[in-house]
Amino acid sequence: MLKVDGIHKSFGGLKVLQDVSLTAQPGTITGIIGPNGAGKSTLFSVISGFIRPDAGSVSLDGERIDRLRPDVIAERGLVRTFQVPREFGDLSVLDNLRVAGSHMADEGIVAALLFWRRTAQAEARVTARAREMLERLNLTGVAGNAARALSGGQKKLLELGRTLMVGPRVLLVDEPFAGVAPALRDQLLTHLKTLRAEGICVLVIEHDIEAVMEISDRICVMVEGTILIEGTPGEVQRDPRVLSAYLGSAPA
Repeated sequence: MLKVDGIHKSFGGLKVLQDVSLTAQPGTITGIIGPNGAGKSTLFSVISGFIRPDAGSVSLDGERIDRLRPDVIAERGLVRTFQVPREFGDLSVLDNLRVAGSHMADEGIVAALLFWRRTAQAEARVTARAREMLERLNLTGVAGNAARALSGGQKKLLELGRTLMVGPRVLLVDEPFAGVAPALRDQLLTHLKTLRAEGICVLVIEHDIEAVMEISDRICVMVEGTILIEGTPGEVQRDPRVLSAYLGSAPA
């Protein structure tokens, strides 16, 4: 279980997050929505260790992680994607996945020289895992292409694949549908639903309200650094405060 408790974060005099709390369970999708500037991506950066909170805590299965480095948090099973994919542009799609799965080999230079056979076997496992991921994400046809040559939607799929190579228990997905063609949007929706069915805890930031309402079990609406309302998609859609947050005035 992921637990975010009383998070505060300011940059200078700007209060970006104010007493933000939420919980997310394995095998669920939590949608996080709200106007631009609500603090959604900053919250993801705090949860994943890229930004340290001024106050509050983040816990994974009862263990605090808010003072750990992002790589250590990833090793413990919590990883994230970014609004703009951060692929290694000059590497092939396959090699991008292999790099993300390099922890599976877990061999240093000395071990690689002294135990080359074991190292080769570990690298073969990483490659096999990467090829399985290509098949899963329908990227096999572009496996040898440079990652920078992919379409926007394909880069989103690759970004998702790189996080899955880590074997996450908690996955934070930042605007997966932004700038994506409808066919790939539908693919991404299906992949997120599959991850939920596999028992992964998924949090999604998204401005595509139709999509986030379709896939989410719970939704948190953020406004000006706070959580305005948390509930089921139906409860959120019926709350007049949500319309007010988006349109700037209360409905008639």
